[in-house]
Amino acid sequence: MKIAFISDIHANILAFEAVLKDIKKIKADRIVFLGDASTLGIRPAETLDLLESIQCECVMGNHDEFMISPERIYKYTKDKLVIDTVEWSRRLHEPRHFKFINTFKPELSIPLSRNAEIFCYHGSPVSNMENVTPASGLDCFQGYLDERPNRIFIGGHTHVQMLRNVRGMRIVTCGSVGQPFVGYEMPPTKHPWAEYVVITDSGRHYNIEFRQVAVDNERINREILESDSPMNRFISE
Repeated sequence: MKIAFISDIHANILAFEAVLKDIKKIKADRIVFLGDASTLGIRPAETLDLLESIQCECVMGNHDEFMISPERIYKYTKDKLVIDTVEWSRRLHEPRHFKFINTFKPELSIPLSRNAEIFCYHGSPVSNMENVTPASGLDCFQGYLDERPNRIFIGGHTHVQMLRNVRGMRIVTCGSVGQPFVGYEMPPTKHPWAEYVVITDSGRHYNIEFRQVAVDNERINREILESDSPMNRFISE
């Protein structure tokens, strides 16, 4: 079984389409979306329509939650530019989009062979607003690490691809489809591609692959700068 994990599309539909084309090329059996579909970028409605059309399982990201519970953003940030852009994105949603987002799950478990399991979330196992980085403590994983020794943890949120080995278990972040970052510093430096992760279960063992996909940055940036998004200068290259 080959599973593609995508995250943090952030309404960059051109990058999303490029990733879906790559997923089709590698013949993945299943797609799992790990949150943050339709804010900050300029085509939120189209992005959600495409995500819904592929009928994959979806995990609730913090930005997805901001769409259906707008007050939650104030627990996350006081940055006026982010708040204004999230509200701008929200105004472009239609009732059907909010209905779809309400189907997203807080977490997801996927069984693998040999008593292994993939545990999916957005930020961390306890919060879709929490960053998991190479330097993070493991408090958010307490109660999970010792339950099953063959567990893979996977999330998004940081926009940075990462793999950590903790007592034989793997902690993975799959980067970002729409806004992949080079590192954890702010303001971020962005990679010129889209990112996702593939986990292949062969029965005897599993393989974790970090993939990068070429995108048409010239077209993406032109569309961003022609938009009236409050964040168009920030999210363009």
